[in-house]
Amino acid sequence: MKQSDQAILKEIKRKIARDADLQETAIWTQKDFDFLSYYIEEKTACRLSVSTLKRIWSNDHQRLPHIATLDALSKTAFDKNWQRLKSASLSNQVEKEENTFKRTFIGRERKFRKALIALLLIIPMVFILIGGAKAFQKKQNGKETMANVTFGHEKTLENKLPNTVVFNYDIEEINADSFFLQQSWDTFRKVEIFKGVKQRTDIYYVPGYFTAKLFADDKIIKEMPVHIIYEDWFMAARQPMSNIVTFDKNLWLSEDYLGIATETLQSKGIDINKEFQLAYYYVKDFGVDGDNLKYKASFQMEPLESVDCPMANFHLQGTKGYYWIMIGNKGCGSEVYIRTGDTLHNGKTQDLTKLTTNIYQWNELEIHTSNKNVQLVLNGTAVFSTSYQATIGKIMEISYFFNGPGMIDNVKLTNEQGEIKFLDDLKNHNDPVK
Repeated sequence: MKQSDQAILKEIKRKIARDADLQETAIWTQKDFDFLSYYIEEKTACRLSVSTLKRIWSNDHQRLPHIATLDALSKTAFDKNWQRLKSASLSNQVEKEENTFKRTFIGRERKFRKALIALLLIIPMVFILIGGAKAFQKKQNGKETMANVTFGHEKTLENKLPNTVVFNYDIEEINADSFFLQQSWDTFRKVEIFKGVKQRTDIYYVPGYFTAKLFADDKIIKEMPVHIIYEDWFMAARQPMSNIVTFDKNLWLSEDYLGIATETLQSKGIDINKEFQLAYYYVKDFGVDGDNLKYKASFQMEPLESVDCPMANFHLQGTKGYYWIMIGNKGCGSEVYIRTGDTLHNGKTQDLTKLTTNIYQWNELEIHTSNKNVQLVLNGTAVFSTSYQATIGKIMEISYFFNGPGMIDNVKLTNEQGEIKFLDDLKNHNDPVK
């Protein structure tokens, strides 16, 4: 491995550890590496195994990790892929060397400095004015050019999955080395696009309220919401995160709650002895203001030999922000974190142990929000309060994510006036109140 590569990788690791509040690398435990794996996945949607992270942080490598691993680490630390970060670092090094070279001659040139300053002072002001005018014009032209970028989409199906979406765009007036379209938060769904072509189609395999992005190099130049609605509950699993497996309704458990058998997971190729994600979605415009609502749901998980800390994640997605509430099993409070709008609480740096319970029995979580003030109620007891500033917007998606076999029941969502906007007791999977 080149020495310059080693230095860049070292700086990446240092910044990730600092940003994740993981200091004292030498005394990290298994839980710290588990958290680091989850932290990187949340940042990049790329899951790096604990064994890989241990190898990288222990410097147990004679050559660079795989480029996909380097990209995930680079994006987590500096929001750039490895090659672009490396190029930027090399450019900085060249600049430093040039500055060092210049400093060696400063002493020799001091006697000419006064003459140089005098020369600069007699440069006609007209050139300065012309230069300023050109810079201003260039800036204004840049704004106009960016305004001329178009970005739109059309769904080919209504309330059905999978759903091919046609993206229409015009990037002809933008100068960049490369362009990309990313259909959601999932960086695995990021594809390169080119000038001279004004359409790109992509498939959505799961429902949700997504934000599609148009990139020029590493800069986002346009964003737009893409609301993929489904007519019922939808169930899917990921293993790894780039691979989506879906389950038809006839594969669900025939119970008065929503769940799936481990045998069914295995029959669809999910290895229950390795990390996987199980998700349930209900996606539509619920007609509820995210800053003023009441929500509740019951949940339970089944134990798996491969899952030390089972976690249930509750996601309410709005047009502007979202709730992400994590409930862990007893003893796993360090792994818990909460996101409400623009406010984040991390179990690594804050005591969130009250958001743990015996997750192998039925529990009930409630979210009460009034004017951006949030209270979490677990099994009838208020366990946490917080607030946020930026609005959530209208609720467009309710979803659940488990790191093992999870089940949900008795989902209810009401607005500020107490009107029920969604209610499903999942008795024999009857239609919910819509």
